[in-house]
Amino acid sequence: MASGLNRASAKVRLREQEMMGWLRDGMGRADGRLALFDTFGEPVDKAIIQTAIAAGLAEPWFASPMRPQWTVCRLTAKGRRAATK
Repeated sequence: MASGLNRASAKVRLREQEMMGWLRDGMGRADGRLALFDTFGEPVDKAIIQTAIAAGLAEPWFASPMRPQWTVCRLTAKGRRAATK
């Protein structure tokens, strides 16, 4: 059983690392806009976006006119602080 917990906690850490990388990418933009796609051209996981919004690290900014199902987000002040740690 303990090994299952280690794998689960490793998945959580990986997810947190992905989210922090996504937030750090937004730091390079003056408006704090967060990317819709990762470095491999894949859409950012919706779970990462929703977790960041729920934690107050990102906020929905506007709906994409070409793809309304995509939520364009930007960093919040809390997200900026978290990304610089």
